[in-house]
Amino acid sequence: MRCTGAQPEDGGRASRDKDNSVTDAILPRRNADEAITAEQQSRASAPVASQGAIKLIYVAGYGRSGTTLLDIALGEHPAIMGAGEVTTLARHVWDNGEYCACGAQVRDCPEWKAIVARWMQGEPDGFLAGYRRAQTLTEGLLAPGRLLRLPGWRRHARRTVKLLRGMTMVSGRPILVDSSKLPGRAFALAAMPGIDLHVVHVVRDGRGVAWSLLKGHRRSVEKGVQRELRPKPLLYTALRWSMVNLATEWLCRRVGPERSIRVRYEDFVDDPRGTIDRIVALVGERPHRGPTDLASFEPQHQVAGSRHRLQKSIVMRGDDKWKREMPGWKQWIFTALCAPLLRRYDYPLRSGDAA
Repeated sequence: MRCTGAQPEDGGRASRDKDNSVTDAILPRRNADEAITAEQQSRASAPVASQGAIKLIYVAGYGRSGTTLLDIALGEHPAIMGAGEVTTLARHVWDNGEYCACGAQVRDCPEWKAIVARWMQGEPDGFLAGYRRAQTLTEGLLAPGRLLRLPGWRRHARRTVKLLRGMTMVSGRPILVDSSKLPGRAFALAAMPGIDLHVVHVVRDGRGVAWSLLKGHRRSVEKGVQRELRPKPLLYTALRWSMVNLATEWLCRRVGPERSIRVRYEDFVDDPRGTIDRIVALVGERPHRGPTDLASFEPQHQVAGSRHRLQKSIVMRGDDKWKREMPGWKQWIFTALCAPLLRRYDYPLRSGDAA
């Protein structure tokens, strides 16, 4: 996916006043540790049910498929907080001082600072380290802590629900988006009392995913690249793309057709607003339109995920350069390995054919 980010005229400001310039530069917004704006204060004071099931949209699928951008687009709805990859908050985001999409380090972001303070209240020393260990035991696809309900499962479920409920209270938005992608985490969330889980299965033509993953990125925390991303071999991507998508199909069957939906990356970038409307309807909300009907979206408080979340605004544009740039023999190998799933998701087996 290519997206163009409009940057602030003054690089020292964190304001979101739009301009007409378009650039591919990805820079953090500065001075984002200012006090919460009046609009944020208004949202934080909005009535949010402190009891009852938490409505959660989980975005599942493989990397480089537009999951972060979908999270950002959903977060523009006034009833929805797009939170990014929530699983990473305790794993590395908080301890490593990584950046929130607002431009501040997450520890200095007023919203996340308030959420984590509420989350840690009443918890023992070493809470985050213990929570990370529990995630390891519960969030894998075949995690023993979840499957066998080992000691500590109930405590982990309670702490997870406590985090999510704090997110709704601080944001003032009753619906959350978690774009952590991996289906194992969603299976854990589905097993936790107090969570009303809805799943969005995002799938992209695997050849485009493979071509993107063949390119690495150097670590640059301030630009949203939390760790060095080394190139992934083609065969590795083909195997993982298949496994993750099959596991996500299994997840969707687990939650049921009335609580799950499949979204193709290519359809999303062609019609972002229409795709968002379908997902919003899934969770029982009405569509929302901003001041214009343009497909421009503004990141808010997403953690981890694509580096594009550190842009001031994003215009969705499909990235199909792989069709022209990926060597034909590599396309052929991936197609031969993944043909059944490519067909299932309505992708042509020859890249030049229309989908």
